[in-house]
Amino acid sequence: MEEDVIVRFFYGLIKMYQLKSHRHLRFGAAVLLLMVLAGIPAGVFAQTVTKTDIKQYNIAPGPLGSALEQFTRRAGINIFYDEALMDGAGTKGLQGSYPVAQGLEALLDGTGIIALEGSGGWILKPKADPVSSTQATGASDQTNALETNSSQKNIEVPAIVVSGNREKEIVSLEQINRNLASDVSDLFDGTPSVVVGGGSRNAQRIYLRGIESTNLNMTIDGARQGRALFQHHGSVGGLDPSMLKQVEVQTMGSADQGPGALGGSISFETLDAQDLLLPGKTSGARLKTGYNSVDDAILGSVEVYTVLKDHFGLLAHVSGANRDDYENGDGRDVLNTAGDDRDYLFKVSMLDWDDHSLRLSAQKNTATGNSNWGGTGSDIGEASDTESAVEQEMERSSYTLDHRYSPKTNPLIDWKFNLYSNENSLENIDAGNTVDTTEYGGSAKNTFFFELGTTRHHLTAAMDYFKEDGSYDNGSEETTNSSDNFGLALQERMDFGRFSLSMGARFDDYSSEYGSETVSGNEISPNINGEIEIITGLSVFGGYSEAVRGSSIIPIQWLSLIEDDVEINNGNPVEPEESNTRQAGVKYATSGLFLPEDRLSAGVTYFNTRLTNTIEVESGGRMGQPITAIYNNPDTLTSKGYEVNLAWSIKQFRTRLAFSSFETEDGDGNPAGVIRRKTAATGDQLIWDLKWNPKPNLTFGYTLTYVADLTKVPEGDNERPGYVLHAIQASWQPEAIEGLTLSLAVDNLFDKDYCDQTSIEGDYGAISEPGRDIRLAVTYQF
Repeated sequence: MEEDVIVRFFYGLIKMYQLKSHRHLRFGAAVLLLMVLAGIPAGVFAQTVTKTDIKQYNIAPGPLGSALEQFTRRAGINIFYDEALMDGAGTKGLQGSYPVAQGLEALLDGTGIIALEGSGGWILKPKADPVSSTQATGASDQTNALETNSSQKNIEVPAIVVSGNREKEIVSLEQINRNLASDVSDLFDGTPSVVVGGGSRNAQRIYLRGIESTNLNMTIDGARQGRALFQHHGSVGGLDPSMLKQVEVQTMGSADQGPGALGGSISFETLDAQDLLLPGKTSGARLKTGYNSVDDAILGSVEVYTVLKDHFGLLAHVSGANRDDYENGDGRDVLNTAGDDRDYLFKVSMLDWDDHSLRLSAQKNTATGNSNWGGTGSDIGEASDTESAVEQEMERSSYTLDHRYSPKTNPLIDWKFNLYSNENSLENIDAGNTVDTTEYGGSAKNTFFFELGTTRHHLTAAMDYFKEDGSYDNGSEETTNSSDNFGLALQERMDFGRFSLSMGARFDDYSSEYGSETVSGNEISPNINGEIEIITGLSVFGGYSEAVRGSSIIPIQWLSLIEDDVEINNGNPVEPEESNTRQAGVKYATSGLFLPEDRLSAGVTYFNTRLTNTIEVESGGRMGQPITAIYNNPDTLTSKGYEVNLAWSIKQFRTRLAFSSFETEDGDGNPAGVIRRKTAATGDQLIWDLKWNPKPNLTFGYTLTYVADLTKVPEGDNERPGYVLHAIQASWQPEAIEGLTLSLAVDNLFDKDYCDQTSIEGDYGAISEPGRDIRLAVTYQF
């Protein structure tokens, strides 16, 4: 029976690939989904289980932390909790077959802890805890609880993430809040696999394992962020970190991950009104003001929210920041780095109403300031004066609809539907020109839960589409271009015993305009990932994935320079941009290793990502020169290396080490260095983070960042020096004033003068990063 499903699956792939016309391709791809679903015999559905997925557990009595680690690996879920919950906590163990919810309930029996279910996993809370914190990580539909308790709807940011999902990494928002993050660069301070270089907010670029964000699938509440406008502009730089509920980094591809994820994906999810509501309240507000010394920034934000009849939430948010030029570690002002930011969000959220959840959101953020439009002082090097700076305004507006339907009694329906419109614009106010994009799209997916013999399956069928229209208006003439992508995906995730397997295939039908020429085609991208638990707590994993993109790395403004008689790929068919990623590693988790109440987790991951066929400009483009030729760059760029993670905690103390070592190479094995919109290398990176809660209302933290010298550079380039940074954090919630939080963070404590190694060098070197930054914040919620 299983062999028949597989045969039908690959037969459908072959037939679809043989079709040529777009109309028939889309029809054939749709037929493929029906073929695969029809290939599952009716008898299979007679073996379906509840969506909670019944599994056999054999967990011995002992420390609760160790038991939870065993449970997540077996159940394939994420669990979030604060370290303090594990202090002296033990469990009676778990023997027998249970759905996830009932299994957790039995495992937590007698501990005084309950579990709340959300879209990103399960969050553990004290049963009688009057929750008073302000954000959630990985949970949205808090009313799905093992014990219904209206005072438990607000979930605080957990310090520990126990993950059973081998495909995703969830960024710790606890550390982000501790750092008083004020921009995207601060978001990934504790994540060495993600580097943000560029110094100035106008020049910041995101790199995931050395791959620039142009090659990532970046989404905010499901809205894809699309192509760069000019140089790197048009990414996620305007996000307000205080409004984030979850940040997911996915380094291995999956079919249902979305289009164009050549180097992986990063998805951001914003808060709902339900996440901010205090216990016993139906409405409230959160006020925050702050100051950053390095650029004399004044920051402020206001959120007001209400929840009607336990299901319907309304949230309105506005925040702003006014910044002067920042100082580097040498005490010198870095010119043209000042600016003003504004962020607005309005969101309606209907959660867990008759198994439905619906979110409608509208978000707008703007960033204005004076900076160079191109060349040295823009995203290359450091400006030497202010005479070349022009007034610029960057604006992003997003509108999203997200619907989810997951009836608890029907395991064959776990439905997610998303529609979005995303508009980006960059205006050179002094010159009177504007470059913008308008993208609309959406996705629909359903996951079927069923059993085949002794194996348990989560089969996801997905469909997505986007259309992006770009334009450049220089005040007298407007040029336009368009690209679109239609995708279908099948992703099977199964487990049997100690072995888990995920495999799938994605079909993309793409089209992209280059002046008067249109390039179109279609590709199929497979993936496979597996994991096996060798002994309790010790697992090995590995996988391979492919991804394609039919558009290009050419920014929208540059596309306006394409001549009508542009030569495309020397007259040869244009191939889509492609990537393939290999990953393998080992991870281990245990409790009571050194002391009865301690917890340890460790892991090593090796990776190798290759980019090929990048579609780029062959001649013209620079300094406004007409583009006369576009081609598939035959060179292959490779980012390869390894990451090590180690975390240990006991009672109110936690420490974490994260190490990353990788290098980027061209097709001949030579160092690739920093290449715009493609890759960048850094020296080995080590992050050591400590957190201590001597009292429930008092938190201290310390973070060390070490970056080694970068000596493997292209011939003729300068080696890049390494650096060591120190940061401290503290927060206090005075008992005398309920809802008040006072926070302090000092970044670059010893005022180190340094440049990020991924920043592009110009005539005056690379741009300096900010020096010592004393950050103060006061938050009041009622």
